[in-house]
Amino acid sequence: MRSNRQKKRLGLTRTAGMVAACGLSVALVAGVAGCKRMGGVQARIQAKKLAHSVEIDGIPITVGQFTAVDIENPSGDVEIRSHSRYEKAFVEFKVRKERWLRWRMFHQGIEFDPVGEYYTAEYIVPEDSLNQYGTLVVRPTDLSIDGFRPPIDILISIPRCDGAKVTTSNGRIMITGVTGTIDVRNGDEFTKGGDVIIRTGEDPVEEVYAYTSKGDVHYIASPDNAGVFEITAPRGKALFSSKFGYVDHSMPQKGKWTGIWNDGTNAISLHSEEGNAQVFVTEQPRFYRP
Repeated sequence: MRSNRQKKRLGLTRTAGMVAACGLSVALVAGVAGCKRMGGVQARIQAKKLAHSVEIDGIPITVGQFTAVDIENPSGDVEIRSHSRYEKAFVEFKVRKERWLRWRMFHQGIEFDPVGEYYTAEYIVPEDSLNQYGTLVVRPTDLSIDGFRPPIDILISIPRCDGAKVTTSNGRIMITGVTGTIDVRNGDEFTKGGDVIIRTGEDPVEEVYAYTSKGDVHYIASPDNAGVFEITAPRGKALFSSKFGYVDHSMPQKGKWTGIWNDGTNAISLHSEEGNAQVFVTEQPRFYRP
């Protein structure tokens, strides 16, 4: 027969085992519930992303297609991210201060749709290009609320971008990994501009024209790039900074810098009316934060 002490030990062992089993069961249930909650959050995020996206008319833009981007945004940020990791082109937008606008419009008795059709997007392919080269054209609609259109930020993710033309105001222009010709204008004599940030990719760019009426212009290039530079900032600093390659015919002046880098023949023109204009050369321009 077992002694009372042995029986107690056995009872405690069984109790501990039952508690551990119950704890494991609770943990498993909690884990499943957590997974369900996470799945719900992810589903809501994806649903919100789709609701704030712009459907692209025309043939799908996928990896391998030569594509230029042409964007007009009345007010807000414009960002273009070009990288081979994207399987297709995607256009999304975000209304500035969306919750505040929703609340204000509700109390004013005005209908406000933060996921309205603020833009159209169309992939236009010339007839003689055999679907090898096209342009993604993004344009604003006339959708407004009693004559008011809130500032809206646009983000374009695209597998390959061979040239970009962007106009906007009251926001930043950020371009990463785009090749070809880049022509961006942020604000004018009547509207406020913002910063312009251009980060080159693995392939060199061709001509670049970047202008802002108020803000800084940053051109971040890889050592493989080149160009004939004209950097102007009449009320700020015009700078060229590089430890790579060589510069000829450099003429630094107050508010202006000109020179030829790496024997380039392509024109690079950067201009800021009320800020700084700067060129910085680094081995990983995609990750540089000015």
